[in-house]
Amino acid sequence: MKQLAAALHRAKFNIAEIHSDLEQDQRIDVLNGFASGRIPVMVATDVLSRGIDIDTIDLVINYDVPHDGEDYVHRIGRTARAAADGTAYTFVSVKEQRKFLAIEKLLGKPVPKATIPEEFGETPGFNPTAGSREGGGNKNFKRPMRPQRNGR
Repeated sequence: MKQLAAALHRAKFNIAEIHSDLEQDQRIDVLNGFASGRIPVMVATDVLSRGIDIDTIDLVINYDVPHDGEDYVHRIGRTARAAADGTAYTFVSVKEQRKFLAIEKLLGKPVPKATIPEEFGETPGFNPTAGSREGGGNKNFKRPMRPQRNGR
């Protein structure tokens, strides 16, 4: 998370981080800045996946697959508050595919998968039932899932 936040800072994004190393008053300051629009991008750990009460979140990008399917539902649910629509992306490495399959089973349906642009080179397909040596490509490549639209 810290590497992602640093990369976004270097790219001149106005971001804030929220994680368990912050004191509660610091977390509240970050949340208030995000809710007011003063901070348009927040990089957060699972400390934020539940209990956040901000209705204006329209995009969630999961850099990793949550360990628990319920956490996934809470993360992407941030984009559909107060009858609003939103989009959620999840980057899934080959090693995380079985974990993501379990989330799809919890949801009762598959999540649409994005097509990776050819200029990124060879990438693994989504094949969570294959052995760990199958799938080809870079085993650590994070394959994004197509936007999942949330709304009522």
